[in-house]
Amino acid sequence: MEQQIQQAVEIALSGTADPTLKNQAFEFINQIKTTPEGYKACVEILTTNDLNAINDGLKFFIYQVIEENVDFINDNEEIFQLNRKMMAVLNDDVKNDTNGEPIHLRNKFAQVLAKIFCRVYISINPDFIKELLVHKDNVLGVDYYLRVMMAIHSEIGDKYIARSQEIQDRNNLLKDCIRTNDMTALVNNWIEILVSSSSGKKYTDDILNNTLKIIGQYVGWMEISLFISPDFINTIFNYLTKNYQRNVTCETLIDIISKKMPPSNKLELISLLNLPDIISSLNLSDDIEFTEYASKLINQIGQELLIVLENQPNLIQQVNLELYKIWPSIFTFLNHEFDDVSQQVLPFIQQFLGLCKKNRDLYTYELMSTLLNKIIIKMKYDDDEDDGISDDDLQAQFFEFRNKLKNYQDVIAMLEPNLFLETIPVVINQSLFENTTKSSWRNLELGLYEMNNFSDCIRNNVFGIPKNEINQSKPYLIFQDFLVKTINSNFILDINHPLIQSNFFELVVKHYNFLQNKDDLVLRILEIFTSPFGLFNQIEKVRFRSWYLFFRFMKLTKPKIDNEPLIESMVVKLQPLLIIKAELPNTGVNNDSEDELYESADDNFNNQQYLFETMGLLISLIPNELSILKSKLIDLIFQPIFNDLEKCISMNNNNTDPLILLQAHHSLMALGTIVRGYDYELGLKIPNEVVEKIDNAAQVVLITLENFNKNEPIRDASRFAFARFIPIFKNGSLISHHLTKLITLIWANTNLKINELSDFLSFLSQVIHSYKNDDNIYQLLNNFLTPLFGKIFEILEKSTPDETDRPDIIRDKNILKRSLLNFISSIISNHNSSLFITETNKQELPEIITKIFQYAYDLSDTSTSKLAVTQIINFVNVFDPTGKITDQLDTYSNVLPPVVGISDFLIEKGINLSFELPYTKKDNIVFDLNDAQYRLIAQELSLLLKSFQTAYNDEFIKVVSSYLLSMGLNEVLVAEFGNNLKGLSVKDFKKYFIGFIAGLNSK
Repeated sequence: MEQQIQQAVEIALSGTADPTLKNQAFEFINQIKTTPEGYKACVEILTTNDLNAINDGLKFFIYQVIEENVDFINDNEEIFQLNRKMMAVLNDDVKNDTNGEPIHLRNKFAQVLAKIFCRVYISINPDFIKELLVHKDNVLGVDYYLRVMMAIHSEIGDKYIARSQEIQDRNNLLKDCIRTNDMTALVNNWIEILVSSSSGKKYTDDILNNTLKIIGQYVGWMEISLFISPDFINTIFNYLTKNYQRNVTCETLIDIISKKMPPSNKLELISLLNLPDIISSLNLSDDIEFTEYASKLINQIGQELLIVLENQPNLIQQVNLELYKIWPSIFTFLNHEFDDVSQQVLPFIQQFLGLCKKNRDLYTYELMSTLLNKIIIKMKYDDDEDDGISDDDLQAQFFEFRNKLKNYQDVIAMLEPNLFLETIPVVINQSLFENTTKSSWRNLELGLYEMNNFSDCIRNNVFGIPKNEINQSKPYLIFQDFLVKTINSNFILDINHPLIQSNFFELVVKHYNFLQNKDDLVLRILEIFTSPFGLFNQIEKVRFRSWYLFFRFMKLTKPKIDNEPLIESMVVKLQPLLIIKAELPNTGVNNDSEDELYESADDNFNNQQYLFETMGLLISLIPNELSILKSKLIDLIFQPIFNDLEKCISMNNNNTDPLILLQAHHSLMALGTIVRGYDYELGLKIPNEVVEKIDNAAQVVLITLENFNKNEPIRDASRFAFARFIPIFKNGSLISHHLTKLITLIWANTNLKINELSDFLSFLSQVIHSYKNDDNIYQLLNNFLTPLFGKIFEILEKSTPDETDRPDIIRDKNILKRSLLNFISSIISNHNSSLFITETNKQELPEIITKIFQYAYDLSDTSTSKLAVTQIINFVNVFDPTGKITDQLDTYSNVLPPVVGISDFLIEKGINLSFELPYTKKDNIVFDLNDAQYRLIAQELSLLLKSFQTAYNDEFIKVVSSYLLSMGLNEVLVAEFGNNLKGLSVKDFKKYFIGFIAGLNSK
């Protein structure tokens, strides 16, 4: 078997072996790992051959096999023999001085020995560590011994590894035995290694680093007094000056001061070590990595002191003395030029400020002032950043770092509001308004950033001002003055920098409420927005962002603009930005795929839509007295789009050119977006001139759709545009003809997708809501309803074999069902229920209600099921017992005859649903009342029953009681149910019904 193992490992590690042979080799060596015979064969190979004759790959595999089998050896004699054999291997290695052994092999062998140690040390071989120490005068022996001790720590002492309670108990026993048998010898040996190396003995850097690591690892559970003798500590401090050990030394010192101990002892330890003085004496200028480690060390000292104070508050004076020693280093590291260094002291600062909230004696006004100023300085962009941080990842890191500093600044503001009020305005003033012609962009950026922070503090009321006095308070007036000066200053125009421009626009939009009744400032902002530094900025990122912010500013402020020349000049000025130029994706998109093509539509147009919407808003803000100007400006914006669409139509080649299709799509979206911006929400009268222009746009949309109606995105864009046109038309007579044509063009297509139908139903719901009292729209819907439901039911029922289990098809169909149910709800809630029972549609009503019940029973989608129950309730509420529509706001409710038998149908089906659905056990679906979704359905069912009772009174009580008795329930329970259904409120009956069906479920 030994030969087979060697061959299998060689094949598995070979880069040229036949794949089939290689797979067989892997199967064989995996079997070796899991069988006692394989394990024994590996031990035999290792212990009976010349170690130098075993290649590295085979040796590593053997170590793996032994390591994985140690825990499964149940015989003490066998584990003892394994221990003896592995020690013999170690002795041979050291004796032969195989310095060429790779590090990964030494580490793996050390892991094997550590595993064995855990099995033998307590009772089988308590001299295990002493046997390791036999080689303390041999460099290779020391190297192995240290690696084994580190591996032992991983097995029994690493607190970051989760272990079972049984293993943890075993590890505690092992630690106790080490403390009793070997602790002193181990610690003495470690210090001996460090001291002898300092006195001239040659140890490798790995040995010295590993020794320092071990001290840090074992100090956590060994006697601390062994580690803090003057000689020991001074020796460790000495390694802070050695290039290859100083980083590890910092980590070791962190481990030492982090050792758990009583607060007073911890304070004594920190004072004894006097690390702040040691750190301040070090040369930290030539090695950034070491500086980072030193920063970690000083941070840990600070955190440990704060932990002492949290556990024993009466030590405040002593703790403050020690904190006083570390603050100079904290400030130095905080303001280091490299953020990686500064980051290391942030945990201490955060913990310190948090504790200051509880204990104001922890700081002085001067200390907090210094800290605040250091934080402000660190928030500034570095001097070597000429254009801001170009790398997105680095920018994100800086923003995250800066946000932490801002949070600390906010805490200081809360602790010392007067200090904050004294400091921040000075910083803002110096950064923005003093010698701005000579200021760097970094100063201006910091000033804008701190202005924003200052306003946040006002909004969060860190100054503790009564709410009704905030707008007259000193902080508010200071900020308002700064904002006005910023808007009127020229630095935004003088210093052409993207961060200054972006931050300026963000600031004024965020604080638009400060600009109320300040028309001169609003005009100034509009002037800056429409300058080369805003909407026309050469930097795409700034340009796109300013388009959005311009829209937000106009939307929020709604400035009163009645200066005709100014308005017209602004629109003319912005016209170049409104030119639509569709661009196909360069890569990664199949132009034959409509979905991919339009989802990846160019960024320019996506952002351009904010400008189109702003144009609509701007025109709506012009007083109606200037309706001629409104009309003129609409023409100015619409006509280029009309021309584009005309050009697309003339160039149309059977709907195949993707660029033409994309251009037409963008143009239609732009028309809709312009109209969406028109502010009609305030109930302002829309001039006839504006309505006529929108009417023209609707005709253009329909002509375009007629030429491209086979293209789904064009249909979507046309529907999008009409959805925005609808609020402009106050009655259906103006738009009904357009809508008829739109619906006809869309409906004529045979390639309508499921998700398009869902959107189409939402569109029709909007039409119903907007024109619920309009006879023209009523007649339009009346003629369309039956084919609409028929088509949708057909699509929902249709299922090809390859679609049956496709998650995307199932999802889209469920969405379509919900859209259909919402459409039904829209008809009923907008007082058009009579549409269901007109001569045109009454034949479809039974199918509609049957489908609703079918959807209610389908618990594979609980949202659809619940919504279906809701629609059944709507039908119960809208028809009286005679089948007549009860909605008096429905124009035709009294004209149309009753629907004979609908009440009996609803009652029978409704009762069955209410008492069958909660007991559904189908397709692995169980109606679980502990699940929130099912509980909501149950509540909706209770509401259905309550609606029946309200509509039919005692007659329904009799019917439901008869049903329950037929189901085998006793008369007492049935009578109780009837009384509760009649007597309880809706809220109380919901609770009762859930308890009722839960009780039946348990029987």
